[in-house]
Amino acid sequence: MGDNVLNLTHPLESRVKLLVTLSENEKLEYKLDYSPQALKTVSAFANYSGGKIVFGMSDDGKIIGIDDSHKLRLRIENAINDNLTPRPDYKLETLELEEVTIVELTVSPGSDPPYFYKGKAYKRSDTATTPVDPSELRNLIKENLDNPYDQMTVTEDDLSFKLLKEELRHSKGISQLSEDTLRTLNLIRDGKFTRAAEWLADRNNNLRCATHIVRFGRDISTFRDRRDFDSVSLIMQYKGALEMYEKWYGTYEEIEGFRRVARVLVPREAYREAVLNALIHRRLDMNSAVQIAMYDDRIEITSPGGLPPGISKADYLFGQVSNPRNPTLSLVFFTLNYIERFGTGIRRIRQAYQDFAEEAAFDISDHFIRLTLPVIDLNKPKQGEDLASHILRLLKEHGHLSRADLETMTGYGKSSVQNALNTLIDQAFIQRTGAARSTRYQLL
Repeated sequence: MGDNVLNLTHPLESRVKLLVTLSENEKLEYKLDYSPQALKTVSAFANYSGGKIVFGMSDDGKIIGIDDSHKLRLRIENAINDNLTPRPDYKLETLELEEVTIVELTVSPGSDPPYFYKGKAYKRSDTATTPVDPSELRNLIKENLDNPYDQMTVTEDDLSFKLLKEELRHSKGISQLSEDTLRTLNLIRDGKFTRAAEWLADRNNNLRCATHIVRFGRDISTFRDRRDFDSVSLIMQYKGALEMYEKWYGTYEEIEGFRRVARVLVPREAYREAVLNALIHRRLDMNSAVQIAMYDDRIEITSPGGLPPGISKADYLFGQVSNPRNPTLSLVFFTLNYIERFGTGIRRIRQAYQDFAEEAAFDISDHFIRLTLPVIDLNKPKQGEDLASHILRLLKEHGHLSRADLETMTGYGKSSVQNALNTLIDQAFIQRTGAARSTRYQLL
């Protein structure tokens, strides 16, 4: 895909030979050794479409080599980290050919331009690096606000989409994943893969593209199970999260009267929506993974990044405002019929708990969003349920119970439970059987 200059799929020797055939251009610069001037070019590459600086080569493309690649790489890394604001994404590699060593610096298009060096932002003009004028700087800032991170392009050009292809075949009957289809899904732009494509590829080189799931025992020092999904498709991460749910919180059966009734520990719909929200709407540029912590009494799902700009906490919890942080990922998951388009995920999570005593909890900060899904206790009163209705439901589920049983199950004291039982008897909803310690209550 794209310009050969940015092709990282060639073997190292072939890449060095390719560089010799290329002249400096807006995405490629040669330098014999490091100098602070290189940081201006790093700023320019990060502000626009990325590029490479190759150290150990003359301006006319001849390989001269460097003496100490480790020392040079450390110097470049420290210089970028100390002098560029904000810090851009980059990669350093050592390339060798016939005992000659060069260092290749690849700078990715930045997710948060403008990138400044000593208070100035730079751009490339053919082979020259020049400061960005005030008017263009304003445009650069505006374009950053208008251009979602997941629609920016990446340097990787060897991505495969077998899993995405299979999911599209099941959901839409699409048998071939052509370049036109990828372009329609916004996974290709200007002849390059976007960040959304990187996160949906079967494998990638992005360590941020990860979900870590742990099933704890009685405390956080005890691991009963663990699965890590690193640098694999978000679809694989989603499916793996569902597998862990089915293993530890799937439906179970309970005897109700003379019948077996299916029960749930955590509503599946709530878990599914919470995982999808975490994967699709997380901040892709944060160096952190989605974390799913499973306990005996709850599941905690933590997504990197706070709320998207323009969305308040009230909008998030109670509204149906759809302002996705990653619109391309949202489009793909909508196309696969995994999500609704109109921001109903949080409402569906809340609704999944409406028939139970427990409620989903939301912890929102500037750096993360954590959803806590409690394990259901069917003996507790449902939301808004009074004591008498609670007793009727428990008697329907269990057949007959003593007053002591009902006190334990409802959490109410002796007098409150007895008053409710007397009222239900007077209203001919239940009857008392037995006497003394053998007294039981059951529905009429």
